[in-house]
Amino acid sequence: MDLLKTYKDEQDKERERLGDKWEDNDRLFVQWNGSPMCPHTPYNWLRKFCKKSGLPFYGVHHYRHLFASLAIGEGVDIVTLSGALGHTNPNVTLGTYSHLLQNAQEKISSAVENALDFSKMQKSQAV
Repeated sequence: MDLLKTYKDEQDKERERLGDKWEDNDRLFVQWNGSPMCPHTPYNWLRKFCKKSGLPFYGVHHYRHLFASLAIGEGVDIVTLSGALGHTNPNVTLGTYSHLLQNAQEKISSAVENALDFSKMQKSQAV
């Protein structure tokens, strides 16, 4: 988040410097003058970066899915995740990640079951 805030601060300075040449929009990653970036630019940049660095290339969307998967694994609620992903409706997020939510549900059920395992409690009290 600190890196994104730094980037946004630099972008604001560039906006001031360019004045009327700056094109306002609601995007963080833009061209030099603030106009929307071509959708293929991040994809192409990442592909070239991976090739140059000897890393496997999975595409930009894989990182988006990784983000969502990690967030679900950490227990982030679906409404918050939906907003972070830019989905207009949490049902879109549910439809895409329902299989991961099922795994998270199983983990939480096991955690509650373990917490309520009275046989463990009785053993610890006997010691």
